[in-house]
Amino acid sequence: MNITSSAATGQISKQDPGYKIKDPKKVVTDFTVKSDEQAAKALKLKDEQIADLKKFLKNYDMTYITNAELKKVGRKLYENKLINEQAFGVFIDGTNAVDEKGKQANLNVKFNAIALFDQRLEEQTAWLPTYSEQTKKEPLFWPWRQGMIDANRAINALAYFANSARSDLSVDERA
Repeated sequence: MNITSSAATGQISKQDPGYKIKDPKKVVTDFTVKSDEQAAKALKLKDEQIADLKKFLKNYDMTYITNAELKKVGRKLYENKLINEQAFGVFIDGTNAVDEKGKQANLNVKFNAIALFDQRLEEQTAWLPTYSEQTKKEPLFWPWRQGMIDANRAINALAYFANSARSDLSVDERA
């Protein structure tokens, strides 16, 4: 009988399936957007940016998107200064699935990003009391948290714009 294991060969697998979405059909969250103004405000959009963003988003469904597509969407938002670096990190992490070599995996598997981002924020919130006061004073601790909140706002705004039937969206500058 021949038994081999990663320990026996000296190879250690970094494989991780990533987040398992507990409620993959979830589309309503605390960040659900219900109006043009609310969506524009979530992304700090100006009128001239809306048409371009809507055109870009017509190929994406935030409730049925891949890690590869989510990276493209995140990059578009980041390059247009609609999200910050921490929120961009949430988009490019996607499901956090990695292969045995530690490289991002499942790039073309569809999932519900609204449900994923909401679940990640809920889990992060549940863990907050377990962090020490020293950890909470770390320079990136609160920006990391705010990035998760901003990513939730953004994904819900994107879902609203992607699903809006209106092609003439305009936003009151006071929004």
